[in-house]
Order: sequence, then structure tokens, then C-alpha cells
Amino acid sequence: MEESQKLAVRLVGRNGRRRFDQSSKDRLFAACLEPGASVSKLAREHGVNANLVWKWIRKHTQPLPMVPKA
Repeated sequence: MEESQKLAVRLVGRNGRRRFDQSSKDRLFAACLEPGASVSKLAREHGVNANLVWKWIRKHTQPLPMVPKA
């Protein structure tokens, strides 16, 4: 795997949890929307878990909740 394909890590917390650069996540998200793209393959190529990528996809594709007017 090329080093350039891995997602840019913005921060690693004390618990070891990585926080990824938003622009890197957006590029991976766009690649996943390509016709015939395999989310699990793209996730492996970028060094992240496929379940995390699916979470990002759901987050980006769900409509915002409607807030009732007071």
C-alpha cells in the first residue's frame, strides 16, 4: 500500500483513537460513491476499517432532522 493512499491522521487521543483530516475523509467518501466501487477494498487501501467508512457514508447521506418551530 502506498503511503499517499492512507488517510491523514489529524490527532491521536490518549485512548489511541485516531481523528482523520476532513478533506481526506471527503475524498474517500467521494471514491466510495463511484459506480462499481468496493467500500471494503477502498477502506483497506486507505488503512481504515470498512465499518468506519460505512458510518461516514451514513452520516453524509442522512437528511438533517427537522426542528419544529416554536
